[in-house]
Amino acid sequence: MHDKASALRKKCFTAAAAVVFLWMFLLNCLTPYIADDFTFAYAFDTGLRLHSLPQLLKSLAYHYYEWSGRVVVKFFAQGFTMFPKVLFNLCNAAAYLALALVIYRLARGRRTGRYDLVVFALILASLWEISPAFGQTNLWMCGACNYLWASLGCLAFLLPWRYYLQKPFAGSWRLTAGMALAGLLAGWLSENTSAGMLVCLVLCLLALLIRHHRIPSWMWSGFAGSVAGFVILIAARGNYNRASVYGDYESFLTRYAVRFFNCLNMLKEYALPLLFAFVILFVLLVFQCSTDKTGYGPIVWPVILLLGGLASNFAMILSPDYYERSTHGPFTLLTAACAACAVQLSGRTLRKALTCAAACAGLVCTFHAAEAGYDIASYYVMYQTRDGLLRTEAAELGEQAPQAELVSYAIEPYTHWCAAYGLPDIREDSGDSIGLCRARWYGVGGITATEARTYPFPGHMNDAYAAGQAQAEDSAS
Repeated sequence: MHDKASALRKKCFTAAAAVVFLWMFLLNCLTPYIADDFTFAYAFDTGLRLHSLPQLLKSLAYHYYEWSGRVVVKFFAQGFTMFPKVLFNLCNAAAYLALALVIYRLARGRRTGRYDLVVFALILASLWEISPAFGQTNLWMCGACNYLWASLGCLAFLLPWRYYLQKPFAGSWRLTAGMALAGLLAGWLSENTSAGMLVCLVLCLLALLIRHHRIPSWMWSGFAGSVAGFVILIAARGNYNRASVYGDYESFLTRYAVRFFNCLNMLKEYALPLLFAFVILFVLLVFQCSTDKTGYGPIVWPVILLLGGLASNFAMILSPDYYERSTHGPFTLLTAACAACAVQLSGRTLRKALTCAAACAGLVCTFHAAEAGYDIASYYVMYQTRDGLLRTEAAELGEQAPQAELVSYAIEPYTHWCAAYGLPDIREDSGDSIGLCRARWYGVGGITATEARTYPFPGHMNDAYAAGQAQAEDSAS
């Protein structure tokens, strides 16, 4: 009987993972090139269309010195533009599912024999619901490589540390060398997510020292590699070039006070459900530990992940701007902290409560998935219609196309699940880098928009729809 129940849980777990992969693959297929995707399709140093690895590496070297140190994720963001987009669609859907599975494994550790579908469902619900810029960080090609893939890399690097804290194991020189290389890449991924990962590594080392455990060589090499990668990331001259174009408060105190409250507001506006959930789950776990009289070892790992998530969030104090999409890493670590508490709750009443919470979260996700699917599909249809018109106009111009400027329209989506939400589309002025690269993509001199269009979405409102309503009312009166 126990074997049948275990097999059923495994099948349900696998089915849930398959549904998530297929859903994300569909959404990726309905997401076209947007904003910086056009820019990344061309080499930064020469402006030529990317078509080879040497060309890509030279472009990244230029990018490192002129714009940003995030060349590891940019390698994928630019590299995928050299292939049909279906390749990215498959890889990105797999990366999203892999992130959920990594969070689950970070929470559960190496324990086998049980597939905790309830906790896995809560992880998936958090990834879907909490992100304030879901489309930008999980569907937009440039954004997904910068945020989803960076979070996946940083959290995956934490897995061996989680396993060792759970139960020490013997290493080898291969593991030592591999962790050094993996640490270098993980530390080089993202300014704030890699910073949160480093805090987790330091806390792991402190926990082992307090327990008087021997720290293996692979931990030292992995930590050293992570620090080296993070230094390379932060020390890029491009970071300082980019920072110089942002305005900021002259007063040192005012500048960092404002940045601190920006970070605090991100938690208050978007992460309160995660923080409330952690407090509830953590207190229940503490009560369980005190009742079982097994010690408070189980609370160490959730606290490490929580502090890593908070550190990742407040690391943005060092940045002049904190975009909503930069919350991906911090909120992912906070999700892992909640899951690390939930997976250890074993009482029948607590498990029933978690099951009820997962069922309610699933209902909310179902409603939002329907809305997101409609929004993304509607945007895709309008985008394809506009794309066909632009290509037809460019073809009709013939040899005059490179000097011509096309007049079109912008498309405005409704929800943050759509990758285009909050990102620049065709604008009145086509002189910026995104506009120039979009025009080059179509083989014309420029593309400008004289209006913004949208599609009906009962119960929702955006600027384009509001403007259309106001114009209709004015005409009627």
